[in-house]
Amino acid sequence: MDSLGIKFNQDSFNRLFPFYIQISSDLRILNFGKSIAKVCPHLKKGSLLIDFFEIKRPHLEVIAFDEITQNTDQHILMELTENKLLLRGQFELLDDSVLFVGSPWFTTMTEVVNRQLTVTDFAHHDPSLDLLHVLNNAENSSKELKELLLTINRQKNELKKDKEELNRLSYVASANRNGVVFTQLDGTIFWCNDAFQRITGLSQEEIIGSTPIEIGKTDKTDKEEIKKMMEAFYSGKSFEVDLEHARKNENSFWAKVKAQPIFDAKGQPAQYFAILEDISLKKTYDESLEIEKEKYRSIIANMNLGLIEVDLEDNITLANQSFIEMSGYSLDELMGKKANSLFIDPESQTILDSKKALRSEGITDSYEVKALNKNKEKKTWLISGAPNYNIEGEVIGSIGIHFDITSQKEQEQQLYLLSLIAEKNINAVIVCDAKGNIEWANTSFFKMSGYSEEEILGRKPGNLLQGEGSNQETIAYLGGQLSKGLPFNCELINYSKNKRKYWVRIQGQALYDKEGAITKFFAIEEDITAQKILEEQKEGLITALAKTNKELEDYAQIVSHDLKSPLRSINSLISWIKEENQENFTIDTSKYFSLIENKVEKMDHLIEGILTYSKIDKEETKSENVDTSDIVNTIIDIIHVPEHIKIRINNQMPVIKADRFRIQQMFQNLIGNAVNYIDKENGLVEIASEEFDSYYVFSVKDNGEGMPKEIHAKIFETFKAFTTSKHSTGLGLSIVKKIVQFYKGEIWLESEVGKGTTFFIKLNK
Repeated sequence: MDSLGIKFNQDSFNRLFPFYIQISSDLRILNFGKSIAKVCPHLKKGSLLIDFFEIKRPHLEVIAFDEITQNTDQHILMELTENKLLLRGQFELLDDSVLFVGSPWFTTMTEVVNRQLTVTDFAHHDPSLDLLHVLNNAENSSKELKELLLTINRQKNELKKDKEELNRLSYVASANRNGVVFTQLDGTIFWCNDAFQRITGLSQEEIIGSTPIEIGKTDKTDKEEIKKMMEAFYSGKSFEVDLEHARKNENSFWAKVKAQPIFDAKGQPAQYFAILEDISLKKTYDESLEIEKEKYRSIIANMNLGLIEVDLEDNITLANQSFIEMSGYSLDELMGKKANSLFIDPESQTILDSKKALRSEGITDSYEVKALNKNKEKKTWLISGAPNYNIEGEVIGSIGIHFDITSQKEQEQQLYLLSLIAEKNINAVIVCDAKGNIEWANTSFFKMSGYSEEEILGRKPGNLLQGEGSNQETIAYLGGQLSKGLPFNCELINYSKNKRKYWVRIQGQALYDKEGAITKFFAIEEDITAQKILEEQKEGLITALAKTNKELEDYAQIVSHDLKSPLRSINSLISWIKEENQENFTIDTSKYFSLIENKVEKMDHLIEGILTYSKIDKEETKSENVDTSDIVNTIIDIIHVPEHIKIRINNQMPVIKADRFRIQQMFQNLIGNAVNYIDKENGLVEIASEEFDSYYVFSVKDNGEGMPKEIHAKIFETFKAFTTSKHSTGLGLSIVKKIVQFYKGEIWLESEVGKGTTFFIKLNK
């Protein structure tokens, strides 16, 4: 461009290409036109192309700079992902960047207005707006097309009737309606009738002795027609010509001249007989008809409806551009082909056959057919068909206006399916118009509300269903979401027709058309009255349970205190009695006192166990790092371990997050049980741990007396002791299980009589 001396600044380039986009090699947007900024207000320089645009055509496997530069000679179709606006144009390589120049792809002027674009947003050389104006006019014209076809057909029928009437009248009045002359072989007229004088305006004296050419020729008369007439005359042949004929003292008129020779007895031409018919009116009508035909052709060429004409054998004789695009075939591929076999699905053939019979009877109607385009894609076409007539009013074929309603039919099917689903839904479903008035509801809604269809149509759901018990904040939330066109989800009290109060969970949202305008609202209402009643009962039970637990905890504290006090007194009394009377006791008496002391000690352990059990999940707990190795070693030091029993830690125990006191209670009960129930001369207790991804498993194993399988599931129950050991209170393992459950863990055991028992505890990390 430097050699041409052409320079562009940003303003001048914007005027020429207001929809341009400059893209860097890393697919960043360097610059963009003023009109791009208007249709995509969120677009910024430096933004990634793929964040705002999608290349629809050609299809690129990978959106990369190299791929784009390889398509600079292609027609490009890009879509703005934000608002689905299509841009069509081309890429041009510009140094180390790519320039896209194009314009929006609109199909109607309505889309331009909806995008808030004006003529100043388009380049002066861009024909888009002009084309849209043409399409808009064509759409308006297409509405008149059927009426136009009917008018033309009616005029043709009237013309046919007029011609038949004209033939009958001319037969009756042939002597005085048309001009008649007789000429010699040199062309001079020697006789004429009154009609000839009247038509030409000449007297008999002015006619006789003259030739038809001398009388009728004007400056406007077609020389070719005169030549045709003279050649036939001098050859002794019949002829028929249409030409402009002179009229005395007036403008010329259109005349049809028919002539034929009169032969003598030898078969030689002796005279000529000619009939002159004034066809000015017919010529004017034909010209008007031709004008109408030209208008008809213009409409056909520009309308966005597909149109074809077929002859009586169903061969295509005409197709407009819209039909070519609709069918996918070129004009050459269409002309002369049979329409039925080319497009129509076999199941629609019967329909076409019946319509063909209607056309022969002059009947116009509309119908739907299943069709196949060139790519064998199934389509649904709406066809408005009419008979096609020739100038004599005879049916020569059919005219069909085609409208592709495939997408509408698919939408209808989807809506029908959705309505079936909604009708069978056990929840209430309602559909409202854009103003919020009910248009449709399913059977479940009628059952739930008690209203009939006539009572709800056109009503607003809130006015119909809400009452004094309906929460005003929830109602305000619903109104706000609806006014903004946003989804809504809430719970609300509704009232049926007979004022029965019931709870519903409401979910719904707005439905939009392709321009983004709200067309409808829909909502699904689930009756949750029973659920609400259960929730209220649950809350009551939880409150009552909390109160009961508190009372039990207080009771356990009181009972423990009140029971321990007399036990301490009994223990003191026994000690005093033994000290004062030790020498006087018999062996049996001493034995009995020892039994009493053991029972008192066991009772004290039992009370302490009850108190511990009741407080495991009631007291506040700490979450701290607890070294389980340290816990186990401390327990070994504080409990009594007979000399014949060894306790061994098999591996390094982990540090866990828990309450130290509870973990110590858990291990102390397990290790104490293991020590107490070993009946072997060489006892062994083994403690181990194993780490997994999300939890630890601890084990305490002994070689004691073991337990039969039938009691494995019962040993964790409170106050269940399956041994005669003086150390058993029936609470140790219950306390362990309650601690494990508190931490949402698991506890189980493996045991065999005579060989020992292993307890396993799983705690989450």
